Amino acid sequence: MSAALSVSDLEMHFGGLRAVAGVSFEVPEKSIFGLIGPNGAGKTTVFNCVTGVYAPTRGTITFQGKPIAGVPAWKIADLGIARTFQNIRLFGQMSVIENVLVASHRVTRASLFDVIGRTLRYVDDDRAMRAKAMELLAFFGLDDNADQVASSLPYGDQRRLEIARALMLDPKVLLLDEPAAGLNSAEARVLEGQIRTLRDRFDLTVLLVEHNMQVVMGVCEEIHVMDRGETIAHGAPAAVQKDPKVLEAYLGAGHDAITAPREAAPEQPAEVLLEVSDLRVAYGGIQAVKGISLEVRRGELVALIGANGAGKTTTLKAISRMLPMKSGSVRFAGKDLARVEAHELVEMGVAMAPEGRAIFPNLTVRENLEMGAYTVSDRGAIRARMDEAVGLFPRLGERMQQLGGTLSGGEQQMLAIARALMSGPKLLMLDEPSLGIAPVLVDQIFEAIDRIRRKGLTILLVEQNTRRALAAAQRAYVLVTGEVVLSGDAATLASDPRVQGAYLGEGVHLG
Repeated sequence: MSAALSVSDLEMHFGGLRAVAGVSFEVPEKSIFGLIGPNGAGKTTVFNCVTGVYAPTRGTITFQGKPIAGVPAWKIADLGIARTFQNIRLFGQMSVIENVLVASHRVTRASLFDVIGRTLRYVDDDRAMRAKAMELLAFFGLDDNADQVASSLPYGDQRRLEIARALMLDPKVLLLDEPAAGLNSAEARVLEGQIRTLRDRFDLTVLLVEHNMQVVMGVCEEIHVMDRGETIAHGAPAAVQKDPKVLEAYLGAGHDAITAPREAAPEQPAEVLLEVSDLRVAYGGIQAVKGISLEVRRGELVALIGANGAGKTTTLKAISRMLPMKSGSVRFAGKDLARVEAHELVEMGVAMAPEGRAIFPNLTVRENLEMGAYTVSDRGAIRARMDEAVGLFPRLGERMQQLGGTLSGGEQQMLAIARALMSGPKLLMLDEPSLGIAPVLVDQIFEAIDRIRRKGLTILLVEQNTRRALAAAQRAYVLVTGEVVLSGDAATLASDPRVQGAYLGEGVHLG
């Protein structure tokens, strides 16, 4: 089968960062082809290179035998490549049908003169375009909403409207970027069928980037897997699901880690320090968290794990009051946090080392640590905690006068954790402490986390490296598309095949 789209030795650099590092693949004509990988793999960057948003640093992109690398986006759309976006980009105040008609410029026959003069050709063309737009809306069940303002549609319908608009370009290749994001399980299953049907009905080649692995494994015929800008696997869904490099990319390295010895659980469970009940969080129309309930007891390390887009970071942000709750409750040490502001949580005893570290790059290491102690008035306590931070992370002691922005990624993560500890918290929340860090420093960070826990501090850990997380934790919760699907003892979950299913789409919704 001939290739509709070919990518060869593609590289994309942003300054000193190589976001895509020599990726090559071919998308067969009329296929449904998946491009997957964990956060930061480079998938959307590849999409942006293919569609002309970025001009690649090097490499070739060929569409139906023609080189298109570096060609402007509007010309690529004119050639027959259409796309949707990870974040919905509709014209919110225009009607549903007007959003679809926006894309009719490629197929219209009417000239500017025809439009101004309202000629017969314009009238005929406008009638034909509206008929085609209504046909596309009917395909997605949106024809009854044609005159409705697009922003008033439910989130799932907005996703479908964006696909309808892309189809109005009459493309040969359709690129779908996270079409299942924010959809519930039932909507995602409907989407699978619609992708197959639109491929057959509109004679399309489909290239799909998607974090919902049940959708990917259910609809794709061939899958290309990336991690940190590089290709790690390619093949049929069943082969990709079992590929050791894919499992390592999604679950983390180190099979031995999941069998590491743990302390026995206490006979009398400690009191609940953090209680989350039926938590629901939305970003606009996106239902990111759909009724999560969990608890963390004093002295525990509890892990919150799941694939990209599962709702883990959103849950931490809601707990820390950085995002509003749509419904549900969060209680800390028995106090309802509904009316508590984020900055007040620090004084109550909650601290977080956020995803991406968020250190102050123009402050020194010492100044960053002092910022973590802004609620502490006792200078002696501040000095003692700084000494403890250096004891945990000796590298920080060697770099006290160095600017935070000049530290390595691993050293910045150490600083972020140490800064969180400076407030003397009762609960420490860690969001992806191993993300983007060299393995030798990951070892040091997890050794420090274990030392912190052994001193009695309660920890809620979100971590992409599932094996590491389950080795460190006493208990864990597994999230899939905003819902808790598994929970229990971490050692038991480490050997449960359904955990792998939560990451690689093997049907974990088991009651």
